[in-house]
This record gives sequence, C-alpha cells and structure tokens, in this order.
Amino acid sequence: MIRIALYCDYPTVLPKLKENLEKSGFMPVENGGDAALFIPQLKKCGWERQVLARTSRGGAVVIVRNENTPEAERLLKGSGAAVLPHDVPFPVLAGVLRAEARAGERLFAVCEELDRLRERLECEKLVHRAKLVLLERGMNEEEAHRFLEKQAMDRRLSRRAVAEEILTAVKSQDYQNS
Repeated sequence: MIRIALYCDYPTVLPKLKENLEKSGFMPVENGGDAALFIPQLKKCGWERQVLARTSRGGAVVIVRNENTPEAERLLKGSGAAVLPHDVPFPVLAGVLRAEARAGERLFAVCEELDRLRERLECEKLVHRAKLVLLERGMNEEEAHRFLEKQAMDRRLSRRAVAEEILTAVKSQDYQNS
C-alpha cells in the first residue's frame, strides 16, 4: 500500500479524494508518506515552498486549475514535482502517484548510497592523513599501513578511530611544542 500525504486547500474535495485513493490501494496520511498530493489555492502564499520541501524527500504531484498550470509549472520548474490539471482522470492521477512514489524510493536509495560513499571517502582521507604522519615519523608506506591495520584489529577499533587518535595526538604534540 502506497502512503500518500495529502495537502488540499479545498475541504469539499478532500473526502471524495480520500475515498478514491483508498479504493485504488493508497493510504492517505497526514505527514510523511511515499509521495505527496497537493491541491493548493494558488492565491495562498507559500504553497510552492511546501511542494519544494516535499520533493527533496520524495515524489510530489500538484493539481491546479487548467488556467493555472503554466504558473504552477513555472514556480516548480526543476523540482521534479508533477503538475496536473484539475480535470485529470483519476486513473491517470493514480498512475502518476505510483510513479512519483517509486521515484521517491529511488531518490531515497541514491541519497543513502551517497551518504555512505561520503562517509567512506572521509574515512579514507583520515587514514591517508594518519599514514602521512607516520611516514613523517620514519615509517615507510607499507609499515604505516600495517601499523594502522594492526592497531585497529588489536584494539578492536575502526581504522578511522585509530587514524583520528593519531591525528589528535600529533595536534596536541604540535600544540605543546609551540
């Protein structure tokens, strides 16, 4: 079941919309959700900021009156939000919501992988800086590598933790010597 966060400025539309969504296998929710459906009054201030904030966490669909479609598309350009006219057939809307939910899942997975790779890169930078310190202290590259690996294994620490200890010790030693 796909969870859909609903943001509707038209109270008369909301009950029927919820009913149609539930019949089609969606679960309307207040916050979060796999995708979001916005039906804003364009005269209200700040609706586009809500949509843009939502698209950074997943898919968003915005339904506006036909005459307001160009303005909404202009305001949301490059956001990844789908802008649909208010008379879009419900099966089309359901398909777009499913696609946005899948796109949101992929975006989340890519962001997770990016965070993991950034963390790994940061770890490697620290390890290389620690090796450089050990090289400056008279070890060759192979000895520095083995030293870091052995310290990590013997002390049951990560290579990053050992590297941070080495760099911290050098900083405090440099501070004391100045």
